[in-house]
Amino acid sequence: MTILQGKTLIAGASGFIGQALLKKLQSDPQLSIVALSRQQPSVGHERLEWRQADIFSLKDIALAMEGCDQVVYLVHSMLPSASLVQGTFYDLDLILADNFARAARQVGVKHVVYLGGLLPKDQDKLSWHLKSRLEVEQCLSLAAPRVTVLRAGMVIGQGGSSFAILRRLVQRLPMMLCPSWTSTLSQPIDLDDLLKVLQCCLTDESVQGKTWDVGGPKVMTYQEMMAAMARSLGKRPMMISVGAFSLNMSRFWVTFVTGAPKALVYPLVLSLRYAMLVREKARFPRTELMQTPFEDSLKHWVSKVEGDVHAFHTPVVLREPKHVRSVQRLVLPTGKDAAWVADEYFRWLPRFFSFIIRTQVEGTVCRFYFVTPKLTLLLLDKSVERSAPDRQLLYIRGGLLAREQGRGRLEFREVLERRHVLAAIHDFRPALPWMIYKWTQAVVHLIVMNAFGRHLQSIKES
Repeated sequence: MTILQGKTLIAGASGFIGQALLKKLQSDPQLSIVALSRQQPSVGHERLEWRQADIFSLKDIALAMEGCDQVVYLVHSMLPSASLVQGTFYDLDLILADNFARAARQVGVKHVVYLGGLLPKDQDKLSWHLKSRLEVEQCLSLAAPRVTVLRAGMVIGQGGSSFAILRRLVQRLPMMLCPSWTSTLSQPIDLDDLLKVLQCCLTDESVQGKTWDVGGPKVMTYQEMMAAMARSLGKRPMMISVGAFSLNMSRFWVTFVTGAPKALVYPLVLSLRYAMLVREKARFPRTELMQTPFEDSLKHWVSKVEGDVHAFHTPVVLREPKHVRSVQRLVLPTGKDAAWVADEYFRWLPRFFSFIIRTQVEGTVCRFYFVTPKLTLLLLDKSVERSAPDRQLLYIRGGLLAREQGRGRLEFREVLERRHVLAAIHDFRPALPWMIYKWTQAVVHLIVMNAFGRHLQSIKES
């Protein structure tokens, strides 16, 4: 056993696993905990310090990590993080993981624990949900001298989104149509067992620095899980197998019946066609920590009144003043870097708009204007201190199309071993009325970024 003197940061501490882990670690005198979240704390104890940060801000994350030796990464971005989000959940997940990796290297974190999901044997044709898990692993792999990856199946526990969806389907449907994906094999794990594994990874050096699969003792189909849930609830729904039921239809009825957000349900359902089981060669060695039978797990958690399901809530950020986040993944031409991409964007944009929009670069300031600089549309100021060849950061300082911005910013950053660059706008507050902005300026921005992406692709292929 290794007793760690520094602090352990839990990223995503207000989520389902995060809240449960904080309570679990309360009794462990070896660990002093820093809990990171944008929301107000829900649990606390004498060795717990709450720190709030914008997880899309590299600066915020680095400050929050100060003094921490370990990080537990429990962050996912399937739900909206702004009033308007332009971008896929997997690009948002990637930019978050890259933030944490950069911050961890910057402050000297020694150990990172990432909780992802079990993956199928055939990884050539994965859903984007499963591909995203691999990308996050890859991004975090260089975050610290030791990176421990846990891949888990469905977690059975109060407050978990998958558990809540399973429970609500059985509770609310007297007759259940069971598509072909309900015959897919899975290996669920009890929440308390998973917490024991996480605690072990934080305190036992012998299991650190590797990738482990974790799952309960029983391999089951989703239909078998639903039948077991029905028995636990005292229900007897009629189950009818319907092989021709499409995944798209499944997404719709799961969302409709359970009330879960479609942004959460859709990626999950598309992954259900794959069997996700523990690989024997990668099985977590402390198997005695994961022995709770599925039926016992159900009996324990179903006996409790359904509590808060964190992932079903409207994110707190949506109650803030109207703001925009837009993230696009662009190919990075061979031999180029993020600094070159930023410069190329400013050179290319006036050509794309011909004589409508022009740019003027003076020192660190870039001005987009219409006809004359007096009609400035957007004013960007490059942060020399926080920019580097692999990441360019420009703050939005004003213009006719922007309100007073505060932290509004545009960035270009390299990801995935320099294969791609993410172009991202964060915390942008438009000057146009919101509905006009959504159907004009916001649409134009996507058209522009898609065209710029094709421009970079043509350079790469030339």
